[in-house]
Order: sequence, then C-alpha cells, then structure tokens
Amino acid sequence: MVGNIILSLSTLASAFRLKAPLPPYLPPVEKARQRLVDAIRRLDVVKNRDATGSRQLLFFAYALTMKGVTEELELLGRTLQTAFGVIGETPEEFEALFMDPEESRRRINYAA
Repeated sequence: MVGNIILSLSTLASAFRLKAPLPPYLPPVEKARQRLVDAIRRLDVVKNRDATGSRQLLFFAYALTMKGVTEELELLGRTLQTAFGVIGETPEEFEALFMDPEESRRRINYAA
C-alpha cells in the first residue's frame, strides 16, 4: 500500500511539474489498502479479538484511516488525467506503445 501511495504521489507530482499527460493506469492505491485490511483481518489476533496485541490493532487502524488518503489520490489522479491528458488517449493505444509496431496496429484496428 505504501509503495503504491508513494508511486502515485511521485507520478502526480511529475505531471504537475512537467504539465505532461499521465498514463491511463495509475497505481491501485485503494485496492492495495483493501488487500492490507483483508490480510490484517485474517490474522489470528484480530480474529480472536485479542486486545493485548496492540501492534496489530495499530496497523489495522492505520490501514482503515488511510481510506481517505487513497480515495483522494485516486480522485486527484483522474482530475489530472482530465486536465493534462492521457498518454495514448485509450488504454489500447497506450499498450500499443510497448508492442511490436505490426502487432500494435492489428490490436488497435481490431479494437476499433
């Protein structure tokens, strides 16, 4: 989760500084947070509601409170994509930038 947040902040900061288009896919910060919450919920300490394991409860509280941060990052990412544009305009065109030119033409023509 932390890695995705840092990557997202770095990508958004670069877009602000360069006024450059963003990729169509941004780091999945909210999905990463939800995976962390699910993993913490599966811990035996949490399942047994053992309040003496305060470290696990602290991590759980941290992951829950990060929801606002992740939602705002995703909103900011979509807003910047609207403001500065998206590299390749569509996800198919973006992915075509990393393929063999002949294969990318076939995929774009097939998608249209």
